[in-house]
Amino acid sequence: MAMLARCERTVFKVCLFYTDRQPDNVRDMYQDIVCNLWQAWPSFRGESKENTWVYRVALNTAVAQLRKRSRTPSFVLLTDEMVTTLVDPQQEELQKQLYSLIDQLNKADKSLILLYLDKIPYDQIAEIVGVSEAAARKRVERIKQKLIILNTEDNGKNI
Repeated sequence: MAMLARCERTVFKVCLFYTDRQPDNVRDMYQDIVCNLWQAWPSFRGESKENTWVYRVALNTAVAQLRKRSRTPSFVLLTDEMVTTLVDPQQEELQKQLYSLIDQLNKADKSLILLYLDKIPYDQIAEIVGVSEAAARKRVERIKQKLIILNTEDNGKNI
């Protein structure tokens, strides 16, 4: 499926955000998302961008999987292999710090910040999560403020 090749990075990011980043768990989540994409593909009507639709299916799958397992993911640092896939090695430490802060957010906030960090336009974020564009903007701004506060608190603990 050519769509999967074009959107694979999106699927992988969702897997990293919604697992404990252990390779087996990432693979399981990836497989579940791909299966759901495959099953849902015939119903894709092209009313939204392909990547927007993939995000919606991937996020719904990830949240459903977490509910089904009814457990909170463990917080584990990214492996070197995963980091080099997603980020320039020079920014590795910043990436780890950001993921550590994001791990402290609830599921809904994680979804929104993932989309924002992936530079998805607000109109598409709104479509993916099912809110107005203004609401999406406001929620992202609140999440950014939460992350600033969490970072300040974390830095205070390290002093």
